[in-house]
Amino acid sequence: MQTPADRWLPLENTRITPEGRWESTIRFESSSEWFSGHFDEYPVVPGVALLALAAEMLKRQGREQGRRLAVSAFSKVRFKRLVFPDEELNISMAAMPSGPEATLDFDIVCRGDTVAQGFLKATTSSQGMRK
Repeated sequence: MQTPADRWLPLENTRITPEGRWESTIRFESSSEWFSGHFDEYPVVPGVALLALAAEMLKRQGREQGRRLAVSAFSKVRFKRLVFPDEELNISMAAMPSGPEATLDFDIVCRGDTVAQGFLKATTSSQGMRK
C-alpha cells in the first residue's frame, strides 16, 4: 500500500507481513529538518523523531482499517544506536486488534542492527474516522 511522501515522517512502502505485522521503510535525507540544530557538526536523528515514526505507523494502520488510532503512551523504549543522515531504516509494528486499546510492540532496525524498540499503548476513538 503506497502512501504519499511526508517530509517529516517519510514512511515508504508500508506493507503487512504474512505474520500480520505492519512494516515500512524510512530514510531521513541529509536535508531533513530533523537535523536542523541537532548537532550541526555531527547530525543524528533525534529520538523523538523515531517515536513519531512509530506513532505515524499506528495512525496509518487506523486509516487503513477505517479507525482513528492514537498513541496514549510509550513504555520500555530503548534507543540502541544512532541514526545518521541518509541511512535506511525499517520499522515493524504489531497489528492493532479489533478492541478499543492495546499495547503493541515496535522495533526500528538499520542494516540488521536494532536502533530503537519498545511498546506503545494504542487507543481508538469511539467516534470513528471523520471525512
